[in-house]
Amino acid sequence: MGADYVLNHREPLKPKMEHLGNAEVDFIANFVNTDAYWQAMADLVRPQGRICCINETSQPLDLNLLKDKSAHFVWEFMFTRSLFQTPDMQRQHELLNEVASLIETGILKSTVTEVMTPINAANLRAAHAKIETGRTIGKIVLAGWN
Repeated sequence: MGADYVLNHREPLKPKMEHLGNAEVDFIANFVNTDAYWQAMADLVRPQGRICCINETSQPLDLNLLKDKSAHFVWEFMFTRSLFQTPDMQRQHELLNEVASLIETGILKSTVTEVMTPINAANLRAAHAKIETGRTIGKIVLAGWN
């Protein structure tokens, strides 16, 4: 998918990054589990760096971990513009069109690794069982109603 380096997220990240010569990074985008990686992200972000997350946390984040670094933390939520009718609401349309174009030209690639069809109780259970293992790579899609 174009990554320069791939790290095993089940192992401590800081030593792996140091081994690659990247003890600190400017930007971190977490799309998986903010709770599980909060300490690692705080350790890895460079002073005045930025961390962006999209998923909820089970408890408040300790933002004090970022204070000495003057690092930034931001949530991103796809529906903020429409939910709050922000003045730049039209920008969501533009962004989605841009993403669609990048997908159509092959610049962005889907992480779908398996499509299960049809959509029925058996396939739903099978897909859920695979995801519950915590070992799936990519996304599983259910498609095709009976």
